[in-house]
This record gives sequence, structure tokens and C-alpha cells, in this order.
Amino acid sequence: RTHDYRDALQLLAALRLCANVTAQWAVRPALESKPTIGALTSPGGRLHEARRMILEGVAQSEFLDLVAPGGALYAFPRVRADRVPHFDDNAFALRLLEEESVLVVPGSSFNVPASRHLRLTLLPPPEQLREVFVRIERVLARMAEGQQARAVA
Repeated sequence: RTHDYRDALQLLAALRLCANVTAQWAVRPALESKPTIGALTSPGGRLHEARRMILEGVAQSEFLDLVAPGGALYAFPRVRADRVPHFDDNAFALRLLEEESVLVVPGSSFNVPASRHLRLTLLPPPEQLREVFVRIERVLARMAEGQQARAVA
């Protein structure tokens, strides 16, 4: 009887968790003693530039704020309550995926009830992250407009 329940939990875990891609990239150079992390994290490096792109995207957003990640490969931006008062992170993540083909992890996935956060990874190329923020802004704007229209009605 618990077989279906176990399979559903394994599927959920597979959808929410992924292999540590950065660690996989690091295995071979680490074994060969090549100093590669500096090239990724220094100005001009891919991870440095991806972090910079996320910081810029949040700074330009009318809906988001962020405590800048210091060493993580993820950012955890928050949707501002004054811009989208009735925010549901799961509903947002689903809309973003369905309407704009962008996958994010809702903050409540990390046992934070009623989260206004979403998790973004720094692994995509910086130009792709720039487009992600354009798409995030479009969905948040539609959500804010829908809430304003319901409040007026």
C-alpha cells in the first residue's frame, strides 16, 4: 500500500532536487590539480557575471528585493509585499513556468511557510539570466494588475 506513496515522494524529490552540477564540473580539474575556480568567480568569470546579472535584475525590478548571495550558487529574491500583496510562491512558480517557460523553485519548498521568495540558480549564462528577469517581471506585473483590478471591483 505504501508503494504508490513512496513512488510519489521519489518523483517529487527528483523534481525538486538535482545533481550538484558545479561539483561535477569541479571533479576532473580538482583531480588534475588545475586552479579553475578563480577563473569562474573573478570579474569576467561566468559565475561572477551570473551573480552580477542577478543583482542587476533585482535592482531594476519594481517587484523584487534581495540580500546578495556571498558564496552560494543560488539567489533567494523576495517579492515585495507592497507591490504584490497576496503573493503565493507556488502559484507564481507555476505561472512563470506555464506562461514564460522559466523554472524557479518556490521558497516554501525549503520549509518556509507563506514564503514570498523564489530560488534562482547562478548556473545559466548571464544573458539567459537577463531574459529570465524580463519574464519574471512580466508575470509579476500581470499578478499585480490582477490584484489591483480585484481590489477596485
